[in-house]
Amino acid sequence: MGKKILKNYDFFLLLIIILISAFGVIMVGSSSISGEVTVSALFSNQVFIKQLVWALAGGAVMILLSLIDYSEWQRFQIPIYIFSLALLTLVIFKGSSAGGAQRWIAIGKLFKLQPSELAKVAIIITLSATMAKEGRNLERLTGLILPLLHVAVPMLVIFMQPDLGTSLIFVAITGAILLVAGTSWLHLAIMGVSGAIGSVLAFLFVLKPYQKTRLIIFRDPWQDPYHYGWQIIQSKVAIGSGQFRGRGLFKGTQTQLDFLPAKNTDFIFSVIGEELGFLGASIFLLIYVFMILRILRVATAAKDNFGRYICVGVAAMLSFQLLVNVGMTISIMPVTGLPLPLISYGGSSFLTTMISLGLVLSVAAHSDTSLF
Repeated sequence: MGKKILKNYDFFLLLIIILISAFGVIMVGSSSISGEVTVSALFSNQVFIKQLVWALAGGAVMILLSLIDYSEWQRFQIPIYIFSLALLTLVIFKGSSAGGAQRWIAIGKLFKLQPSELAKVAIIITLSATMAKEGRNLERLTGLILPLLHVAVPMLVIFMQPDLGTSLIFVAITGAILLVAGTSWLHLAIMGVSGAIGSVLAFLFVLKPYQKTRLIIFRDPWQDPYHYGWQIIQSKVAIGSGQFRGRGLFKGTQTQLDFLPAKNTDFIFSVIGEELGFLGASIFLLIYVFMILRILRVATAAKDNFGRYICVGVAAMLSFQLLVNVGMTISIMPVTGLPLPLISYGGSSFLTTMISLGLVLSVAAHSDTSLF
């Protein structure tokens, strides 16, 4: 079995993941240090050290998961779903708040777990298991009731935290898996229209005024340049000042002088644009897109539908977050607070991404169904 795993293991995808993760650690360090940059200053910076530890720990978890046959997780569909939902519910009663949202559970003094991040992996596994069951009739709209309810419950809890960005990721994951599973375009269109109507109603009657402002300010951030529009304006200034080649690593003025808010989390792509310029940002995006295409390649070679759906769900999750995160830094998307996977600072986000990529690597490693 060990030889079969090594034979099918996607070492090229593993290399891409390691390179992007290492780049993310470097950019977190670059966005967190001001003044003269030395090796000692870098390794005395707690933000950089934490991200480095998360990268090493996440890498170990990813490799471990890649060696375990992913099909084993199909048996634990119900426990995974219940555990994820329990954590999301616990946030309501025991969660800590920041920035007007209650999304985290404090674990000791050093780490805050964000259950909505883990819920993304949980929903990929459990929805994939649900759709992989034989006998599901997707030609009828009633055949989609169970899968949609399966996703709607945790998605609603996340939306009420409030965490609009993560709840929208659930939509992307669900749509991608349902499409690959054979759902008709008509049914997808009906769900899309229903979702659009629901979004409009939620915007009009559920969201608070400050949440509405955050969502629409991207159209003209100069309406409120010193408050809600400040992040977008500074992000565009940072990216624009990078021009073609960038100001150089650790040399971004908007970053180093702290004009750019959330520079190591939501707006870390702005740091990439300022310090590495159009050239560096373009190369980064090309490599990232290539990683997503490689994941879809693994999906096509998967030995069963469960593995195929997992890969498609992970690809949809990464694609959506990449599109929204980069889009909000250049003011073509609303600011929803979604991190850039493998790049943004944050333990929960990084570990969640590594777990999902570990599952993809497992699909690749266990794609051979031959006995010898």
